[in-house]
This record gives sequence, C-alpha cells and structure tokens, in this order.
Amino acid sequence: MTSPVRVPDVEANLKRSITLPQALGVSFHQIVGGGVIALMGVAVALTGGGAPLAFAIAAVMVIVYSMPVAVLGSAMPVTGGRYSYAARLISPSMGFTTMWFSVLVTIQLSLMALAGADYLHSLVPSVPARPLALGLITVFFLANLAGAAFSNRLGIVLAFVMLAAFLLYGFAGLPQVEWSTLGEVAPNGTGNLLTAAALLTFAVTGSTYVAELGREMKRPGRDIPLSMIGGIVLSAVLYVFLAIPSVGVLPVPDVAGKPMSVVADHVLSPGGFAFFILGGALASVVGHMNSLLLTATKPVLAAIGDGWLPPRLGAVNERYGTPHWLLFGLYLIGAVPVVIGFSVASIAGMVSVAATPMLAIMIISSCRLRARYPRLYEAAPFRMPWRLHLITVALGTVVLAVQAYLLLDKLTGPAAVALACWLVAGAALWLVRHKHADAVVQARRDAGAESDLTPQTTAD
Repeated sequence: MTSPVRVPDVEANLKRSITLPQALGVSFHQIVGGGVIALMGVAVALTGGGAPLAFAIAAVMVIVYSMPVAVLGSAMPVTGGRYSYAARLISPSMGFTTMWFSVLVTIQLSLMALAGADYLHSLVPSVPARPLALGLITVFFLANLAGAAFSNRLGIVLAFVMLAAFLLYGFAGLPQVEWSTLGEVAPNGTGNLLTAAALLTFAVTGSTYVAELGREMKRPGRDIPLSMIGGIVLSAVLYVFLAIPSVGVLPVPDVAGKPMSVVADHVLSPGGFAFFILGGALASVVGHMNSLLLTATKPVLAAIGDGWLPPRLGAVNERYGTPHWLLFGLYLIGAVPVVIGFSVASIAGMVSVAATPMLAIMIISSCRLRARYPRLYEAAPFRMPWRLHLITVALGTVVLAVQAYLLLDKLTGPAAVALACWLVAGAALWLVRHKHADAVVQARRDAGAESDLTPQTTAD
C-alpha cells in the first residue's frame, strides 16, 4: 500500500501586508526601470519625432496582453501566478515551464545593476562599475530579507525620488523643444514606427509581475487589476512626457542611439544633471531591482508547494514572512553574471528570450479560467466579455511573437550557450520530479479542490 502524498504548505507564513499604493509602486518600478533609460535613444534612431507616439503604441500593446493576466489575478490571487496559473489551468508541467523561465528572467538583476553602475560611473569615474553593481544587488537582497512591507516602503520612496528627477528633466526640456520635429511622427516610415513600438513594449512590460503577490495583498481581487493597468498607464504618460524633450531639444542625429544624459546635460544645471543621474536613472534601475526580488521568489515558492523542488528550499522566515533560501538563490543568479563578466547585451538577450514564452503561456492559460473555475471567475471584481477576452489573448500572443522575433538578434553566443545549459538543466529536473509533482497536484484535488485557489476574492 502506497503512503499518501504529503502536500507541503509553503505559504503559511506569508503576510498580507501589501496595500494598493504599495502594489502600484511594485508595478510602476517593474515597468520604469532601465528600459526607458536604455531604449530612448534606440526609439529616436528608429522613429525620429515619432518616439513619443511609439511609446504610446507600446503601452496599448502591453495593456492588451496584460488584461487576461489581470483577469487571472482578480479571480485567482495566488502566490506565484507565473507558475500557478499555467499549472492549474493547463498542466503542472506547463506550470514548471513558466517557473523555470521566470527564474532565468531574474538575471535581469545584473542588467539593472550594471546599468545603474554605469550611470553612476559617469559622475564618479573612479568608482569601478562591476563591484558597484554587485553592491547594489546585495543591498536590495538584504532589504527584501526584511520583508515585503519594508521593501515596498523603500520602493515608494524611490518612486517619488525618481519621479521628481524625471519631471525636472521634462519640464526643463519642454521650453527648448523644437515642436516642428515632433510633427513628423513617422519620418523613417510606418514600419520603423511599429518596429520601435514592438521593441519598446519591453520598456512597458513588467506590471504582470504584481500578480505574483496575491497572497500578500490585503485586497488582491481589486488591487491586482488596478495596480497592473494603472501602472502601465502612469508609466506610459511619463514615457511620452520624457520622449518629447528627448527628441525635440537637440537635432535628431545628435540624440539618435544616445542615452538621455546627452539631453539632460544640455538642459540642466550641473546640480540638476547630477540629480537626474542619481535620482532618476539610478533610482529607476535600483527600484526595479527591489521590485524584482520581491516578486521573483513567488513562482518558485508555488512550484515547491507542488513538489517540484524540496520543501526546505521554500522555508519562510516566521518573523519577516520572507523565503530566505529562495531569495539567496535568486541573489546568486543575479550576481553571477556580474562577477563572471557577462555583457549587458548578453543578459538582455537571455531575459528577452525567457520572458516571451513565459508571458505567452500565462495569457493563453486564462482562456480556461471560466470553464475550470467558474465560481472563482464569477466572484472576481474584474471580468471581461468572452469575445473580448479571446481577442486580447490572440492579439497579445501575436505581440509577444513579434517581440521575440525583433529581439532574437540580442542573443549573443555566450548567452545562447548559457540559455541552452539552463534548458537542459530544467529538462533533467522535470524528468526527475514530474511524477511526484503530478501526484502532489492530484492529492490537492482529492483533498478538497486545491486549497490554494479558494477565493480570497469573495471578501473583496
């Protein structure tokens, strides 16, 4: 006689402490990170005066494929949505796939840290960039060990500082804008405008990560959709505002492919320029790192609950409510590329390739929500008509496919080797653990229809 499968409860000590402003802060920081700093010059090079429009189109595209995820988050406020949605609505193995890709996406910690270190290095050339980048990752690893509420309060402070620096840049630049430049919205052709918009979706994507925090929010059914869509809209308005002086102050050839610091140096005083670098560029990337560490453990934690990894790895500190071993593991994943000398291009390529299938699986899984869990769907504060739901899923999948096509050229040789090794390791882990995980999921169903999906939303 076989012994019953033990169903581990790895979420018991997670604390419901995250409010709507804090969730908006996570969403905002997940979007407004290094993307706008790194991609503004690229957008200008592709579109000229059409850069502001390209950012607006990108935001609309991201809202389209974020809406199905918002429906999932409102109906199923679970820990680790990137794993749980696919695992419950498609299959445990599909959930494992999204989890494995999501862990790889954590290497963008090193991308953000290196970007922030480079900006600071421009102010203080004597500071070595890579040790500084490693220090930044370490600081936010320690901040997240202290708990979600603490790290989110820190994130809100950073958001205000960053917003002040970006507003300074925008308002200082607006009086110097040559508005005739902005009149040509597609001087390089409509194709380049749409290409730029597809590329810039990676500067707007990020709000879906807030769905990882369902079990730590006070009112998840309401706050997940509001913070996701609200974060995109707020970020899009800011991006368009920043793009206007970025393309309209200096001649387009002088800023095409260049960082925003070129225009900032022209329109700001030395003190203002330093504030823009420290409070804007640096705060945006480190705030993104803080939010990323807050959300990155959640899909792994959910996968541990289904038996894909040993329960001890998901131990949650009872005092702070944080999974300390997982945080440490993800800290290593983020730090190693900095230590071994991976380039920013290599890291960006790996993140892009890993994020696309992960998001595609999430939005496709939303199609099964109504049939699989009708009670949860009907209790959700945020719902969509079925036809609109299908349209957003189809359009979102197309957008993600275009993104992947446009960004494949960023996958360098070393990054391709590292990605292949990661996929092989994932396949080996799946072969070893998939039977056990299937048994754990079945035990959940036999024990009472998956207690991790009982609707917290009905109280909302």
